[in-house]
Amino acid sequence: MSHDLDTAPFDYVIVGAGPAGCTMAGRLSADPGVRVLLVEAGRTTNHNPVVDMPAAVPYAYQRNSIQWGYVSGPEPHLDGRTMDEKAGRIVGGSSSINAMIFNRGNPLDYEGWAAQGLEGWSYADVLPYFKRMETFEEGPDQWRGGDGPLQVSRCRAEHPLFETFLRAGEQAGHEVAKDHNGYKQEGVHIAQAFVHRGLRWNAERAYLRPSLDRSNLTLLTGGFVEKVTIEDGRATGIVVNGPLGRRSVHAAREVILCAGVFGSPKLLLLSGVGDVDSLRSVGVKPLVHLPAVGRNLENHPGVDVQFATRHEDSLTAQIGTLGKAWLGARWLLTRTGLGSGNIFEAGAFLRTRDDATMPTMQYEFLPLTRRLVNGKLVPVPGFQFWMDLSRPESRGRVSLTSADPAALPSIVFNHLDVEQDVVDLIAGVRLAREIAAQRAWDGIRREEMSPGADVVTDGDLRAYLKVRLGTSYHGTGTCRMGIGDDAVTDAQGRVLGVEGLRVVDASIMPKNVTGNLNAPIIMMAERISDHVLGRGFLAQERADYYRAGRDV
Repeated sequence: MSHDLDTAPFDYVIVGAGPAGCTMAGRLSADPGVRVLLVEAGRTTNHNPVVDMPAAVPYAYQRNSIQWGYVSGPEPHLDGRTMDEKAGRIVGGSSSINAMIFNRGNPLDYEGWAAQGLEGWSYADVLPYFKRMETFEEGPDQWRGGDGPLQVSRCRAEHPLFETFLRAGEQAGHEVAKDHNGYKQEGVHIAQAFVHRGLRWNAERAYLRPSLDRSNLTLLTGGFVEKVTIEDGRATGIVVNGPLGRRSVHAAREVILCAGVFGSPKLLLLSGVGDVDSLRSVGVKPLVHLPAVGRNLENHPGVDVQFATRHEDSLTAQIGTLGKAWLGARWLLTRTGLGSGNIFEAGAFLRTRDDATMPTMQYEFLPLTRRLVNGKLVPVPGFQFWMDLSRPESRGRVSLTSADPAALPSIVFNHLDVEQDVVDLIAGVRLAREIAAQRAWDGIRREEMSPGADVVTDGDLRAYLKVRLGTSYHGTGTCRMGIGDDAVTDAQGRVLGVEGLRVVDASIMPKNVTGNLNAPIIMMAERISDHVLGRGFLAQERADYYRAGRDV
C-alpha cells in the first residue's frame, strides 16, 4: 500500500473502496499499461474479527467508527421520523458491514432495465457477468459460475427453526426454491451468502487484496475526497484531504465515483454538477446543469413481524455469556460453528398480489427476535420475519445542506408517499402472519410480539407502519442510468455533459432490484470495467427463468 501520489500521473482515479470501487480497481489494474489510484475515506479491515466473523454482523452494523453516520429524514409520511442509514466507511465499504446475503435480483428486473432503453442490461447481458464474478460452492451450471473471485456458499442453517420455517412455507402453499439465484427466485429458501471457510468474503478480499501487490495500483486510505475538478467540461482529477494533507490529484483518463448512493451524488453536487438553482442556493458554483442529480432515490422499506418462543426453542439459548465465548473461541480456532454463519440463513421471495409478475416482497427469517435497548440491539427469545418491499413506487432525493464537503447531505426517502406501497406492505404483514400460523409452528409459537395480536385492521397496520417502518439500506437511483430527462448517467455510467467522469455504484441503477444489492453492484462494476478498458462485452447467455403466470 502506497501513499505516493506524485511519481507519475494516474490514468484512473477511483473514489470509494466499496463493492464497486474494489471491483473496478481489481479489474482495471489487471492491465499493466494503466496506473490506478483507489481512494478510501476509511481504513483497512486489518483482519478485524468484527468484519471477518460472519456472525459478528450485528456488531459491524453498530460500530460507528467504520460507518459514514448518514441519517435520513425527517420523513414526511412517517410523522417526521429520522432513521440511521448504514454505509461502510472502511475498505470494502458496505460489503464489510452488511449481512453478506447473496441475491442477484429477479431476471425480470434486468429485462425491465432494458425495456427502459438501456441497451446491454437485459438478463441475457448481465448473466455472464454474474457468472464471471462468482464461485458457487455447489458448482457451475447454466445460471451459476464456478471460478470467479467471489466465494458464495449455501448457509448451513443448522438451527431447527430454519427447517420449521421451510415446512411452514410449504404448508402455506409456497415452494421451496432449489436455487433462488437460478431458474426460479420465488418461494421460501435457505439463503446464500458471501461466506467462505468461515470468513466474510467481501469485495476487499475478493478483488482488492489479490491486486495490491501490483505496482500500477495505489490504495490511499484516510483520504476524504472533497470534489471532482472539472475544467472546460472535462473531469481532470480530484481534491482529496488525507494523510498527506489537502492536495489535487490528476486523472489522465477518468475519474470514477464509487462513493455510493449518497456519496456519489453529493460529490457531483459539490463539484458543480446538478440543478443550477439548487447549487447556487448553497453557495456552490454551477458548472453543468444536470437537474436529476440526487433525485429518484429509491429504497427497500420494511418492518419486522415477531413472535415469542420459549428460550430453549430460540437461538438465544446458544448465545448467552458462555455461548458467546464458545462461539468466538471455536471460530478463532477452526473458523467453524455458529460464528461462521451470518444468522440471516433463510428467507423468501413472495408475491403479495396475483397481478404481480414477480415477487413483491422479500423476507429474511431469523430464529430469534431483537429489541433496541439504549441504542443497542439485544436478542430476545422468539423468531421473526424482516420483510421489505422489493419495488416501491415512492421516490426521494439526496441534496446538499452546505457547500462544506464535511457536511452530511440531506436524505429523504419519502417512504409511503405512494398508496400502493402501503397496500403492499400491509399485505406483506398478513402473508408473514399466514406462514407463522401454520401447524409446523404448533408447540413453538407463542404470542405475536410485533405488530401484536391487537393490530388487525388495515387502519391498525397503517399506524404500525408509520411508527415502525425501517430500511434494508438498499438505496438506489440518485445518479440513475437512462435516456430521459431524469437520467444522470448513460448506459455505461458516464456522467451526462462531463467528459472523463463516470459513476459506478448503486446510485446508477435505473430501478431497484428484487433482492439485496451487493451482488448486482459488483455485476455492474464487472461489466462497466470491460467498457472502460475498451474490451468487448461478454457474449449474451440465454438461460431460462420463471415468470409468474406463464409457468404453472
